[in-house]
Amino acid sequence: MSAVLNCQNCSERFDAKRSDARWCPPCRESLARERRKGYQLKRKDECPECGGQKVVGTKLCLLCENKRRRGAYLGQSNPHWKEGRVKQDGYVYVRVKEGKPGPGRGAFYRAEHILVWQEVHGKELPQGWVVHHLNGVKDDNRPTNLLGLPRHEHHQHPREALKPYEARILELEQTIAFMTGDTGVVLPPKSVRTIESVHIHKH
Repeated sequence: MSAVLNCQNCSERFDAKRSDARWCPPCRESLARERRKGYQLKRKDECPECGGQKVVGTKLCLLCENKRRRGAYLGQSNPHWKEGRVKQDGYVYVRVKEGKPGPGRGAFYRAEHILVWQEVHGKELPQGWVVHHLNGVKDDNRPTNLLGLPRHEHHQHPREALKPYEARILELEQTIAFMTGDTGVVLPPKSVRTIESVHIHKH
């Protein structure tokens, strides 16, 4: 016998085909899914990766599945992949070792200006040495802009005293690049306008 009843789960009124019905159709289906899920969770199978227990119907156990997901987003598989190059504090760092999931197994990055200097000179940077950017631009890693020297020589004069020389070197490089069309030197917008005005004034 059909009747209009109140659902014992959500308290909504519904048209029931039986007078002893306890749940509305949506709640009945939801409760059935929960019962099926609980039944599946109690059934265990062997994980093919580690041999531990996994839930029936899944490919891996929870630990192995988490490892697989972490590995699936490493390196070029990551949607935020930047070709193995990152910038920090103005310096460029290059990926030199692949990483794997797990503590202490991450990718290893090294400063690009040190790698460039070592490649040009065919040797490792001596211990206690640093690589200085002559024009003061930290991401300008052209070999002609890099100078390797002992750390005490690099810091024996106040850094403020070197800034005028770095600014002058950068200005000259930008002027030459503008006149020759050299794309190896990136010109900031303000510098381009300044150089253009000087170039036009001279002519």
